[in-house]
Amino acid sequence: MHYVTRGFRRGMSLNPLFDDIVAGAELPEVLRVPALYAYLLSERETVRVHPWWDAEEYGRVHGGAGLEHAWANMESAITLRAAGRSVTLSVAEVRQVALRGARSWPRHRARPVVHPATGANGIVRPIQARDRRYARKLSQAASRAVAPRHEAVVIPLVGVDASQWVSAHVLATVVPEIILQGHPRRAAWTRVIDEASADLNVHTVVALDPRAEFTDDEIDALLDATDDRHVAMPAQRAHDGTVDGLGAAETGGAAPWAILCDHPVEDLAPLDAIISAPLLHGRSLALSHAVLRDVLESEAPVSCAQFARALRPRAGVRVLTTVRPVLDEPLHIFDEKTPRERGRTGDRQIAAAIIEQVGFDLLAWQPGNGVAIVPFLRWRRPHPDAQRWAIKICAPAGRQGAVWGDMHFARGLASALRRRGHTVIIDAFDARDRPTAYLDDVNIVVRGPYRIDPLKTGINLQWIISHPDEISRNELVSFDRVFAASVSWSEQVGRRWGIEITPLLEATDVDLFTPGGVARTEEIVFVGTARGIARPSVVAPLRAGIPVRVYGPDWRPFIPHSAIAARALPHADLARRYESASIVLNDQWPAMRRHGFIAMRPFDVVAVGGRVISEDVEGIGEIFGGAVVTYRDAEHLVELLRTDPETLFPDRETLARIAERVRKEHSFDARATVLIEAARDADRGLRR
Repeated sequence: MHYVTRGFRRGMSLNPLFDDIVAGAELPEVLRVPALYAYLLSERETVRVHPWWDAEEYGRVHGGAGLEHAWANMESAITLRAAGRSVTLSVAEVRQVALRGARSWPRHRARPVVHPATGANGIVRPIQARDRRYARKLSQAASRAVAPRHEAVVIPLVGVDASQWVSAHVLATVVPEIILQGHPRRAAWTRVIDEASADLNVHTVVALDPRAEFTDDEIDALLDATDDRHVAMPAQRAHDGTVDGLGAAETGGAAPWAILCDHPVEDLAPLDAIISAPLLHGRSLALSHAVLRDVLESEAPVSCAQFARALRPRAGVRVLTTVRPVLDEPLHIFDEKTPRERGRTGDRQIAAAIIEQVGFDLLAWQPGNGVAIVPFLRWRRPHPDAQRWAIKICAPAGRQGAVWGDMHFARGLASALRRRGHTVIIDAFDARDRPTAYLDDVNIVVRGPYRIDPLKTGINLQWIISHPDEISRNELVSFDRVFAASVSWSEQVGRRWGIEITPLLEATDVDLFTPGGVARTEEIVFVGTARGIARPSVVAPLRAGIPVRVYGPDWRPFIPHSAIAARALPHADLARRYESASIVLNDQWPAMRRHGFIAMRPFDVVAVGGRVISEDVEGIGEIFGGAVVTYRDAEHLVELLRTDPETLFPDRETLARIAERVRKEHSFDARATVLIEAARDADRGLRR
């Protein structure tokens, strides 16, 4: 009862071989219902239930679902794998390891350290509660502790959930070289780093912010950039995708200014790969172990700000501007109060030089929204006709937003605008009204599932591409120009509300979606998320025995696992997958279909010479000719898929001509021409 009502929300589990966080990553509605419940209703044989044990492989050997068989046979052997190593234990032995770990969890006492860890480099990788990616971080840390790196690795477990604690202790049976440490949630960051580094006998230490993921190459870059007199830090980005700070500078406020904080990451393009900064900023850094211990033992700092100030006389700060991890997990740990020391302005000249190099004129220093004194800037135009465009989308920043169609849409539009000589920024949803938006000339809102209001500065354009049923007149009236990806909706709604709405259909990115000469296979393909429903365009063919290769997340409750080709498909591989498919399936949100909004998928598929079977949407036949065949209902779809596609679609030469026309008339370059002219008209109107 405790697990069902609240335990699962704290990361607890009823079984040490079932990690709620790891299993939940593959199951739907995991935040609403317990992962174990979702597992029992799923195709259990195929669910990954533990970070170090392959239950699917075990089930293939013993028959049935691995978890059930293993727990019913306590003396059966299971193999734990991590960091290229494996350990075979009985289920009963694994249970005892888990129980020993679980008993120490409430007291946050991990295994005692017998001797300091030795190596050329030391890695401090804190793990915090509710981190959905913690297993990947643990796995990476463990892999750096073994050959060929043999780095000294300390993993502070700070206020972690029970499943995280237990899984970390199970990992230590596979990779005993790692050092686990326990801390309560309110521990100060400096205390965690102090205890972790005390157990290291190394030359250089890298400590990583628990909110961010780093690649091994990024960690190596930090280590390579430091020496006995320099600390290295990444150009971390905040959860909204904007710059968290390129180091910090004393500019006269009660706290230092995090250099270029709240700026879009695109503003870093003119900078060198490594720049110098006056002060350290953030919780990710690499530095000499001797310098780190000297600061911690002589100064006893209690906050990140105090640590940065104490470090300043001992080491210069190098910022790696091309290492840009996103802090895409909320911070649940580290309770520290930042001391405020008002009045220092000695770093303004250094900060101004970085501002100048980025491409801004510094007009004044002024109080910001917080306790820092921040610069008021003016963008320096590279040429008289250049404008600074900000594309605002509904997708989140970081890894989560990278798979959204809105993000790919924005990148295609940004490339087209840049070809016309403009500077372009892509703002994730949480950065839609960032404090530095006053620098932008044109704001274009790509209206998806969420409302984004116009800003008080610049020209404001809106391009509605989905969810037309959620649009209100009140939302549209404040924009300078409104576009919508439907001819009929634009005309009908514009007339009803007395607002000029210009039809502007979705488009394709010709940088990616161009024929590559890939041979066509017999595969029927669908790419997209399940959206939490049994989408008929996928479910109906599979139920009729027609094989469909599905690429996308959240499909487990609706289709057999064997039909899921992958949970994701890299966007760079999408064009070749579309071109090689015999048929690509397409459907729409019901509201989009009713109101004549054609999704981006048919534009991309046809642009590479592919063939589409789609739900009928007003205008789709006229735009794509014979390259898109429409179906009326599920039965009609099955009937079409049982027909020889060579009789449904035009020949290759005709498809090639259609593809060429789509790339010319429906590219983002063509759409950019319309938007640029609209922005100029709106600007002229404001100047009158």
